[in-house]
Amino acid sequence: MKELNLDIFPQINKDQWKKLAENQLKGGNPDDQLMWKNDAQINLEGYYDQEDLRGLEYLNDFFSKLRPFRWKLYEEVDGGDSKKANEKILNALMGGCDGVILSIENPDLLDGALKEVDRNICDISIRSNEHINPEGLSGMMIMPDGNCLLVEETENPISQLLEVLKGEDQNFIYRNAFSDFFLEISTVRALRFLLGEAGRGNNHIHTYIPKHQSNEHQWFLNTTAGLASILGGSHSIDFTTAIGDPRISRNTGNLIREESGIDEYTDQCGGSYYIEVLTDKIIKGVKEKLK
Repeated sequence: MKELNLDIFPQINKDQWKKLAENQLKGGNPDDQLMWKNDAQINLEGYYDQEDLRGLEYLNDFFSKLRPFRWKLYEEVDGGDSKKANEKILNALMGGCDGVILSIENPDLLDGALKEVDRNICDISIRSNEHINPEGLSGMMIMPDGNCLLVEETENPISQLLEVLKGEDQNFIYRNAFSDFFLEISTVRALRFLLGEAGRGNNHIHTYIPKHQSNEHQWFLNTTAGLASILGGSHSIDFTTAIGDPRISRNTGNLIREESGIDEYTDQCGGSYYIEVLTDKIIKGVKEKLK
């Protein structure tokens, strides 16, 4: 294959871009007219380039020291009916999931729900508002009584990360994804950096995807939000959509994990001008609130 000569494309800097933008805006100021806010109401510019990476070297210094890992695929199962729950759990594990999160209110249903489940080769977490006796459940995560931080669902990444950092140092962090693709990537990256800075780099970040208001585009948005969370660095993800077949949700995660090669890299989006700037803005926004 003939090598491409990328030097033939003209180089452009921010000043040149502003002149071109002013011409398109008929003399208007690009800094005013092309400034915008994302879903988290963070102020953003219309153009970013390598100049915007000055002062952000600390992000590369942090992420370049991390090692790639194979993220895990989880599925959340309702344990109200132990027989049906058991069938769903076994289907999830045989369908490629590394573990399940069992939502159950009656502890007496646990044995039936976990029948024939080998806890030595998969991750089992229990989520319940009732007290669960940990006896006989060694190695299993029990929410919220166990070593897990359940983060309130929010549309604001700064609020979400503040809750994590102000909470107790828990091994397992259960958070929601954001539907904005680049915002989700940047939020997880910011969370990993802030946890590392706080000496909590071993915390497991689990992300679930809340139901989007658009049923028509739910499958697409479910997939892109999950992919963004993985690119940001979540350690586990639940692709289960609020509507549809869980088998399709599992296979979505399986396809991304087995075919993309994402898990071979440490920081897949590092160096992107926009993502680096957005990550920095989220980190600074959290630190400002912590003062």
